[in-house]
Amino acid sequence: MKQIWLYRAPLIIPVLTPPIENGAVLIKGNKVAAVGHYPHLKACVPLGTKVVDIEEGLIMPGLVNCHCHLALSWMKDKIERGTGFSTWLKRVIWLKTTLGNSMTKKQHFEALLFGIKLLKEAGTVLVYDVINAPPLSSLESTFKDNGLFVHFFWEIIHPKADFFTPDGMLDGLGDLSNSWSLSAHSVYTCSRQALCAIKAFCKIRRRTFSIHIAESREELEFVKTGKGPIAEILKERKREVAKFFSPSNSPVQLLDELGLLDEKTMCVHCTFLDDRDMTILATRGAWVCLCPESNLYISGSMPRVDKIFQRVGRVCFGTDSLASNSNLSILSQLRAVFKAYPSINPAILFEAATLGGAKAQGLDGFLGSIAKGTMARLLALRYMPCKAREVFEFLCSEPIEERIEQIEL
Repeated sequence: MKQIWLYRAPLIIPVLTPPIENGAVLIKGNKVAAVGHYPHLKACVPLGTKVVDIEEGLIMPGLVNCHCHLALSWMKDKIERGTGFSTWLKRVIWLKTTLGNSMTKKQHFEALLFGIKLLKEAGTVLVYDVINAPPLSSLESTFKDNGLFVHFFWEIIHPKADFFTPDGMLDGLGDLSNSWSLSAHSVYTCSRQALCAIKAFCKIRRRTFSIHIAESREELEFVKTGKGPIAEILKERKREVAKFFSPSNSPVQLLDELGLLDEKTMCVHCTFLDDRDMTILATRGAWVCLCPESNLYISGSMPRVDKIFQRVGRVCFGTDSLASNSNLSILSQLRAVFKAYPSINPAILFEAATLGGAKAQGLDGFLGSIAKGTMARLLALRYMPCKAREVFEFLCSEPIEERIEQIEL
């Protein structure tokens, strides 16, 4: 028989509906059975129900981190802030080929566990982790054992073949094949042919296609001219730009020319979008994944988040890696955005950090809200000093990570 819990709190944040004062969540097994006002649910629960009171606090859904490179967690504090993108990228490459190659598998694994620990402490329940090798069932088990759901993006960067094909990449993955998809690193590391092949691979399997887009001014320069700092880095890595790249007006417009933008495309960063880019993304129904503190860390730039919410609409949040961020907290990303754009409705920001992140991968019936049938992966925040009308501003402005508890069933 499934255990039944009734969690009560002065405030419940379902996301799909307005906050509920003196609310409760009824949980059967590991799923939400009902959410509503406490007196009503209390009167309906069966005998033997375990009642838990989150006094002076709130209950909210777990957070979703839509873009993270946990394999780079060992780079924390090894790259200084404000270097600019091309210098930062050179530093990442140098660290990988020197310190990274000298580390043991155990050291890399311990760094991964450290990143997972930071995610969980920050209230994350689902993470989309970018990896550069085939996903392993043991890797998925590591996340599960630490209380996290994970979707892997196997990132294709500098594909070696002139004609890239992902055929056979599912071979040997067994049951893990539903928890990962391919992603392209960027328009400056993958040819147009490779981009199309990766998207086709994802599309036929109805999976999200993810790609770094418009992250830096250097990227904009390269896409328009095929020259600049990124071209020099590619040359150092023995890539012949003329053989795999042809210019366009912008990274977004390049993707659109190839027909790669749709509701199952997630464009990550989008630090430098112009009005036409935003119109294209909105028209195609693509998702924008914002990693604002990463952009601030590298180049001191913040995406036009206000316009992106207004004009594109489909928005979620990620943190990127500890090579370009001091934390892996989605709430910290919300604080950075709300500080820069206080006119944005904080309720919309919070929705993007929960339901938006789940929707981007088609998991909105599974996580991202508190509703009948969703997984009961909930967060409790104790001693919450505000009412329902102020709660989203509070969540988007106050550093509350140390007060968050993941509800354990």
